[in-house]
Amino acid sequence: MNSDKIKTEVLIDSFSLWDNLYSNLPDKMQSPFFTSQYYESYLEVEKGTIECFCCYQDKDNFLFYPYLRKEINSLGYDLPGIFYDIAGAYGYNGPIGKVSDPRFIDYFNNALKHHLRETNVVTEFVRYCPIINNRIFHTYTNQIDVLDNVYIDLSKGLEDVWKHSFESNIRKNCKKSEQYGLINKFFIGGNIRSEELNIFYDIYLHTMNRNYAEKYYYFNKSFFSTLVNKLREKILLGITYYEDLPVSTELVLMGPKISYGFLGGTLKEYNQFRANTFQKWGLLKYLVDYGVEIFSMGGGASRYDSIYKYKIRFSKKCNNPFFIGTYVHKPDIYQVIQSQWKEKYPEAASKYANKIQGYRKLE
Repeated sequence: MNSDKIKTEVLIDSFSLWDNLYSNLPDKMQSPFFTSQYYESYLEVEKGTIECFCCYQDKDNFLFYPYLRKEINSLGYDLPGIFYDIAGAYGYNGPIGKVSDPRFIDYFNNALKHHLRETNVVTEFVRYCPIINNRIFHTYTNQIDVLDNVYIDLSKGLEDVWKHSFESNIRKNCKKSEQYGLINKFFIGGNIRSEELNIFYDIYLHTMNRNYAEKYYYFNKSFFSTLVNKLREKILLGITYYEDLPVSTELVLMGPKISYGFLGGTLKEYNQFRANTFQKWGLLKYLVDYGVEIFSMGGGASRYDSIYKYKIRFSKKCNNPFFIGTYVHKPDIYQVIQSQWKEKYPEAASKYANKIQGYRKLE
């Protein structure tokens, strides 16, 4: 490897290189979570500065890493300078690219660590994609297996999914729900009008309220509108109707070969019709026709909870652990922050003590 031929850039204002590197990923690695358009949409949720750290040697050796840089001082901590932390946007994140020379990974990680340390980044938090397994590109972080992701292999066709992936109760519920006359409709990109987006949002809020979701998950409507406008054909919206009434919905992020269940919900009053299960079966039919080979359903809120147990019924014997990554770039400053956090906000510090960026929780 000739390091003189490696180009390193930190993108802040112009993302054309980022977009170009993304387009050169193999189809099986292209995930909308790693696009500049997704990050630009996410600024509707969390304020910060979008950065993308890029290293490029040739078409077989390049890595890029998008994240949000956020100031820590603005939280009220008294620090000897301006300091930041970084984390990816909601969903999966971390470095991604193509590597044929293992030494390129070492170069990338050394350059990245140097950049973050020199620009006063204190902590780093990552949620690696369990389908792409991009954590192999990030060698210095502490990687922790925290949950299990469920995905459905669509590469062998729908019949294989029906016979070998679904548990018997899923097949039974699909057949049962058909008797109620449920209808699935799918809208992609520019076909998602404000009418369909309003339906999605109303059902999504209903579901968040019913489940007493954390405040963070109450994404505002403008986030979803921006997401649809920017991602376009990378966004699919499914709505299930009962007697012309929308009762279940899901937003899906579309890649060429891998798609990801994003956010959605079902009206509680219609759970008896198994509308969510019926919609999943219809969605899988759509994805197979589209050419998708893997559908990632995500996991639960905690390991082996009821959400995970429901999802795993769609994919028997699925084993796909989900890892997070953490790293403290400036231990001395981190200790100062932790000390002030515990002193000023003892309840929050006790509740979120196990989170590397828990100091952002002030109540």
